[in-house]
Amino acid sequence: MHLDLRRLIMGLALLVVLVTFANTFYAGYLQQREMLIRNTLESNQAYATKAAGLTDGFLQQALSQLGYSAQLLGSGFDSPAVQSAETRRLLQQNQTYNSVVIVNAAGKVLNISPPMAEVVGQQIGSSGMLAALQARQPLVSEPFVAGTGRLVIFISHPVFAPGGEYLGFIGGSVYLHDQNALHAVLGQHHFLNGSYLFVVDRQGRLIFHRDQERVGENVMRNRVVQSVIQRNEAGSAESVNTRGESMLSGYAPVGLTGWGVVVQRPTELTLDVLPLQVQGMLWKVAPLLVATLLAIWALARWIAKPLHDLARIANRLDDADTAGNIAQVPSWYYEVIKLKQAILAGLSQVQRRITRLNTETVTDPLTGLLNRRGMMETLQAWEEAGRPFSVAVIDIDHFKSINDTYGHDAGDTVLRFLADHMRRAARAGDVLCRQGGDEFTLLLPATPAHEAVHACERLTHGMAFEHAYPGVTITLSIGVADFRREDIHVNGTLKAADVALYQAKRRGRNQLVEAERA
Repeated sequence: MHLDLRRLIMGLALLVVLVTFANTFYAGYLQQREMLIRNTLESNQAYATKAAGLTDGFLQQALSQLGYSAQLLGSGFDSPAVQSAETRRLLQQNQTYNSVVIVNAAGKVLNISPPMAEVVGQQIGSSGMLAALQARQPLVSEPFVAGTGRLVIFISHPVFAPGGEYLGFIGGSVYLHDQNALHAVLGQHHFLNGSYLFVVDRQGRLIFHRDQERVGENVMRNRVVQSVIQRNEAGSAESVNTRGESMLSGYAPVGLTGWGVVVQRPTELTLDVLPLQVQGMLWKVAPLLVATLLAIWALARWIAKPLHDLARIANRLDDADTAGNIAQVPSWYYEVIKLKQAILAGLSQVQRRITRLNTETVTDPLTGLLNRRGMMETLQAWEEAGRPFSVAVIDIDHFKSINDTYGHDAGDTVLRFLADHMRRAARAGDVLCRQGGDEFTLLLPATPAHEAVHACERLTHGMAFEHAYPGVTITLSIGVADFRREDIHVNGTLKAADVALYQAKRRGRNQLVEAERA
């Protein structure tokens, strides 16, 4: 029992519509998801870049404040009154520092605010202050653990006398666990979308986090932290944090210190709105889907009739009135038109193809290339179409001596050897021919003579180091000419290529000559 054509078309059409809808709906879902993720990544990167800039500005301002104090201290470094005035002013100004200290060139504390009498006169020992003493230039230290057990950064500026003598430095401590101006800068971004910010130093330790208990924790294994610290680059990425949570992170480096600012939001939180968006999209497309299915069901029956008629006629192609029956089939859409044309063309051309495309009459049996008859049919078709082409006439040098020395079997091997190399060197569309004996022709459509020369050079180079027969390396003489739209007949082109071939032979063989055109 054969499946009814009408039902098959309806079923396939409905299936295509449903599959297309499913793919479109899924693509829409993926697009919505990607958009949510991309927007979050871009937003977080923008926040991270802004926060990094603010942090950099904060540190620059802090160094500038210290630089002003250092300039004042240069003339009154030994005055306790001047020292106390500057440390108190810096401590109270903008709440940048948790403590301010002045140290002389020998590393002894001269003054400190808040006042700590037991520290004055003591030798400094913290890594941040020792680094400031040795640097003798404005410096923001690496975070270090102070004697109090708190994680600290030390910002310092050297003090020089008017004559240039190094007197010591003035610096301020910023306690990363305590509230200060740095915390105010980093904590002023209150994201309503669930994003949050943290800052890491160049070793990957947290120096700012909304969870103060995590300050000092090393999170370098986080891929985002590696990107911003090790490669010192800004960007965004989907990642998994050190607690195994999927995050959408934006990050940016702090230029002055090499710290990294990361703003991230849980991926799950970002995608919470996705089901509602998908549901809204479904309700919008559902009416159109139903209308489309009904239209498909109604139109499929109408569309199927001409196809059904063509299928019925195809079973009786031998009938005398087949062509008339096909012509009567209504052809109002593309597929039926093309099917009718194809069947009618097949009926009219099948016999002609049988008589014209007899492979044995146009193919050289030894090499499998077109013989002279096949070559001339090709040239005639190209001439009628006004198609430009180039002809390369190829002759094996001293072929007669190969036959005389090694025998005709060796000669046949050499001919097949050349034919194989021509196939390997030819492009798609090139026509390879053997006219007879050791004379071959290469037809190159839509190719000017100078490009045909390159094709022939590829052929000669490809076979230059191979033996066509044991002990036999062949060389070629080649003449090239091209046929152009303004030319009258291809015979002139063939004659020009032959003349170029004879010139190559007269010049000593094993060379290529391009025909000269007026």
